[in-house]
Amino acid sequence: MTQHILIIGAGIIGTALADRLAPHTRVTIIDSHQPGQGTTATSLAWLNANKTLDPDYFAFRQDALAEWARLAAELGHPSWYVPAGNMTWAQTDTTRTELAQRVERLRARGYAARLITPSEARAIEPALTIPAGALIAHFPEEGFIHGTQAIQALMDRAHNAGAQLITQDPVANLLRHGDRVTGVRLESGADIAADVTVCAAGWRTPEILATADLTIPLLDVHAPGSAAPCLVAATTPASGVLRGLIHAPGVYARPAWDGGLLLEASDLDAKIDMNTPMPTLQSQAEEFLDRARSIIPALTQAHIAQARRCIRPMPLDGLPLIGWHLPRLYVAATHSGITSPHTLPNSPPVGSRPVATSTSSLPTGPTGPYIAPSQVRRWKLHETLST
Repeated sequence: MTQHILIIGAGIIGTALADRLAPHTRVTIIDSHQPGQGTTATSLAWLNANKTLDPDYFAFRQDALAEWARLAAELGHPSWYVPAGNMTWAQTDTTRTELAQRVERLRARGYAARLITPSEARAIEPALTIPAGALIAHFPEEGFIHGTQAIQALMDRAHNAGAQLITQDPVANLLRHGDRVTGVRLESGADIAADVTVCAAGWRTPEILATADLTIPLLDVHAPGSAAPCLVAATTPASGVLRGLIHAPGVYARPAWDGGLLLEASDLDAKIDMNTPMPTLQSQAEEFLDRARSIIPALTQAHIAQARRCIRPMPLDGLPLIGWHLPRLYVAATHSGITSPHTLPNSPPVGSRPVATSTSSLPTGPTGPYIAPSQVRRWKLHETLST
């Protein structure tokens, strides 16, 4: 019999998993909105392993970059995949030392990273005005995706392979019988039974798991001062702006789908939470733009088109939470969701589809050491699926 795998969440992880599984088993994916309208739609969507210190998690993310390249080739090199590199620079003694050490560490790991001259920087990003004396680094194999468009492509392919999408009827609760999850109940009251339920609901994962008396160590997005929400602003279209990403000392930026830029700044992120009023968000977005104009003169006539919270699922220890939480309940929650949706532990590479004739067709759980030597200590996971 064909199994039914139910996926909660049509973000980048949920749609990537649906795309992987739909050719081989029955898949239903559920979201309260259309695919790609949540965190993925607001994220800078930076593809990287740039600041990952743990060597095993670094290797995992490095593999994920290769998976994105393979997926893009498989889909005909779509314009939503932009491996255009990332540039950053440092101006103080402390930050110059950190950047030089980071480049050396990455190079020693076989990662594409190098210090470049101002003339090389101008050739890569002609629109930038980098302060004199800055130490500049370039990471040519990094990039970003246009998240909404990427998700739509994955969802379209999953749909063509038979996946069913349910929107506008969110999950009210998991259906649990003893130590097994058997499906979900929707807010409409409809029950959907499944052989395996996958919770890929991002920052909403804790509230969904709580309906079955389960917990997960994610940062509380609603706590005052929580670091999970950040602010991302989009500008109006401007000609002659960036080709790839930049991480300048005061602002991060990359091209948006419509020809403008997406902007973020980590120091201003720390000043917002879920209770920050919209006028304050708008004011901070204007600060993003002022900072960006100081290094990208082409933004002189640009304006802020939109300011939105990006609410990130952030495991307390920074490592992915991926695996079996109960028999028949699989959970994937990670802050590196954009980078790594196709590289879940033990899952087959994008180019080789799994044969989903049993629950073993899903990843068997986080056995890699980048998850931690004992996932039970971190998360009290059940590593095997009862039959």
